Amino acid sequence: MVRSLDPSAERLERVLDVLLQADRALTNSQEVGGALSQIAEAVVYNFSESCEIDVDGHPGGPDRVRATAGEVAVVAAPGGEIAEALTDGGKRYGTITCRASKSGFDDATRKAIKVLAAELGIVLASQATIRREHRIADRLQRALLPGQLPVVPGVEFHAAYLPPGDEAEIGGDWFDAFDLPNGRIGISIGGVAGRGLEAAVIMGEVRQAIRAAAVGADCAATVLEHVNQIIALREPMDMATAIFGIYDPESSTLSYVSAGHPPPLIALANGLVRGLPSGSLPLGCADTLEARDWTFTIPADAQVIFYTDGLVENERDLVAGEKRLAEAVHDLMLRRQELGTPLKNQATALQERIFNGHSNRDEASVLILSRTAPVESYLFSAVPVVATIARAIVGDELAALGIEHDRRFGILVALGEAIANAIEHAYHGAAPGLIRLKVEHDGRHVALVVEDFGCWKPFVRGEDRGRGIEIMHAIMDGVQICSTRESTQVVLKAVMEPR
Repeated sequence: MVRSLDPSAERLERVLDVLLQADRALTNSQEVGGALSQIAEAVVYNFSESCEIDVDGHPGGPDRVRATAGEVAVVAAPGGEIAEALTDGGKRYGTITCRASKSGFDDATRKAIKVLAAELGIVLASQATIRREHRIADRLQRALLPGQLPVVPGVEFHAAYLPPGDEAEIGGDWFDAFDLPNGRIGISIGGVAGRGLEAAVIMGEVRQAIRAAAVGADCAATVLEHVNQIIALREPMDMATAIFGIYDPESSTLSYVSAGHPPPLIALANGLVRGLPSGSLPLGCADTLEARDWTFTIPADAQVIFYTDGLVENERDLVAGEKRLAEAVHDLMLRRQELGTPLKNQATALQERIFNGHSNRDEASVLILSRTAPVESYLFSAVPVVATIARAIVGDELAALGIEHDRRFGILVALGEAIANAIEHAYHGAAPGLIRLKVEHDGRHVALVVEDFGCWKPFVRGEDRGRGIEIMHAIMDGVQICSTRESTQVVLKAVMEPR
């Protein structure tokens, strides 16, 4: 039965209801065919016996989208067919056709379908614009990502970019690794606030500004300070988070600075995973970042994982996301050791492990730096996480030397005390400086050398503090402490048991 509009306000309400349903269906749905089916059903319920909506060459979708409702094979009575083009006033996107078999449509119904067709045309045109912008932004973003990562003996780089599941929500993520003078490598990763083409354009500017500033930079912090000044010149000011680092393959030392970006992870061959320091405001938030460099040596068979927040915020629970990431990195490191060879692309494998076949809400970028060559000594920023990292590194080296478990445990306790003293006393009241660690052995003895470059204050024993040196002497076969104006060096010596 054909539903004709009568003069009452109820008819007007029905027209408005159909228009509202159409707007909501097309605006909120990611699947155009399903949205058009809802609209066709609403039209049949209110106006006609059948409705067919045909969209030709829907942008970003299949070649043709067709939705029908009601009695599709109905034969229209004289005046019982309405065909309106779906257009935004210029481009034609398709047609809506309504049929009635028993009587024609009155003028009010024809006007309602005409208004609906115009509404559909406008919404489809808007979606076409969004998808066109997405395609341009996606092409621009991928064009600006490095086509090839540096190839350096003893070092591997793996990277992956995953666009969002909703293709209209592309943003401004990037990753980059490039050669610098003196054999060093520049590393950057970050994300620009916002979505779409504008975010992709700003991303390109920031990435290129980092590259330009890095060429003559003496430290990582000066690079992001320079980029921050460039962003401050934009009107209105934009915001971005970023990490920039300088990696020296010869010493395997990474110095980096973070501007409001998620902290990188370090993963050791034995599966230990720890977050490294971050801090500082995002780029574009203040005139100066007041950021500082953090320094960590990457041991043999270890990795540093840089990533954007889309990797840990997919479920909108940051704590759970960070835990899931650490577990995934841990599992992949152990799997890598079991296989004896690295995965083909560790960054892609990590993304697959995190999302596990589910759609990602935001884009997610990963850049992994892997060290494969041996390392002679280690340099770390004097922060608490270093004690855990150093014990894991030295524990593996002691095990390789054949030192039995209980003896290793004691040596690592003494090492922890030496590092804790350097962290607490060498840089007391000042910004964390550096700690150097070296493991030496001659077949009969093993020596752990812990050196800081701070200025120790006069020692004062507390009731439950200040016994670190006593513990070191009690555990080790020999302890030497040498202080100069430049540094303090603690040497922990142990006799190696015969194999």
